[in-house]
Amino acid sequence: MNRLFSLILVLTVISSSCGSRTGIISKDDEIYTDSSYASGRYSLDKVNEIRKLVITNPWQNSRGIELVYYLVPYDKPLPDTLSEENVIRVPVKRIICMSTTHVAMLRALGVADAIVGISGTDLLYDTLLREEVRNGMLPDVGYESNLDRELVVSLKPDLLMAYNIGAPSEYMRKLEAMGVKVMYNADYLEQHPLARCGWIRVFGALTGHEGMADSLLGAVTSRYRELAAKVRNTASVRPDVLLGAPWEDSWYVSPSNSYIGRLINDAGGHYLFYDLAAPNSVPYSVEAVFRRAADADVWINPGAAGTLAEIEAADRRLARLPVYREGNVWNNRKRMTTTGGNDYWESAVVHPDILLKDLVSIMHPDLLPGYVPFYYKRLQ
Repeated sequence: MNRLFSLILVLTVISSSCGSRTGIISKDDEIYTDSSYASGRYSLDKVNEIRKLVITNPWQNSRGIELVYYLVPYDKPLPDTLSEENVIRVPVKRIICMSTTHVAMLRALGVADAIVGISGTDLLYDTLLREEVRNGMLPDVGYESNLDRELVVSLKPDLLMAYNIGAPSEYMRKLEAMGVKVMYNADYLEQHPLARCGWIRVFGALTGHEGMADSLLGAVTSRYRELAAKVRNTASVRPDVLLGAPWEDSWYVSPSNSYIGRLINDAGGHYLFYDLAAPNSVPYSVEAVFRRAADADVWINPGAAGTLAEIEAADRRLARLPVYREGNVWNNRKRMTTTGGNDYWESAVVHPDILLKDLVSIMHPDLLPGYVPFYYKRLQ
């Protein structure tokens, strides 16, 4: 989802003047149960040998929308009750990915060789697929107004896995009219890291690797919950966390019920906007955020900055923050390619347990002695 995330990298969760600087971790703090992080965006049911996949509200601010797909094995006749329009023959052998998170799901299941096209190959991190791009074996199909519809059709995909920030564009509708099977993936809208990872079950059903998908999800879930519980039971204080950076004179504050807000909470951080609940990020003036961030202990994800100097160059006021002067600033840009591919926006979707471990090591280094963050680096 790199294009999307390149836009919302600065949609942030930052400090509020409410609450103490290092709030005590309560034993009553929520640890998410299986039911509370289950996806609210899709359901996958089995009827005989057919899977019924229902994706609900698959883009931002959508309400009451359900997209229904029937996954029918190639060797089974199509029931009279179904129309080809809503049918996807499985296992899918040829797929076009419009997001690098889709690439990561397929790689985790060992079926990345099914990928025949990608949107935004410059934002790809996967080493093996980048080699295919360099060798001319894996084409870039473009995006929106630059979408190469003729190329897409010529690749003869069984499925194009798309995502939409808003309602489907005319470009996608034209592809569907040309006979291309399009599925809209809403993983990026999931608010819990484990629910986002849970979309691997959809890819498992599409590729015939349901057992592997369930096994991977179960292992990740176990590790995530074990670490979250360890933090809750052993860490005595929560450091105040500043998140993000200004974007065009605004600072977007992510609500506490967002994906990153939940990660910070589970990692034992005091999310300074813990009392903000909203469907989307909320813009604040830089001045308002600056005042509220004065007591931050940790700063993570400061936009595209790779060094402390780049933060100061973007806005000199930020260098006056104590957390900046103390050098406790971390960004998710440790695994980057020269063309802008960032593995944080790729494989982390299937490794929320590793992502949580990174954040715990930043906020509570004493709990993970000797651990070196995988996705994060400390800015110098």
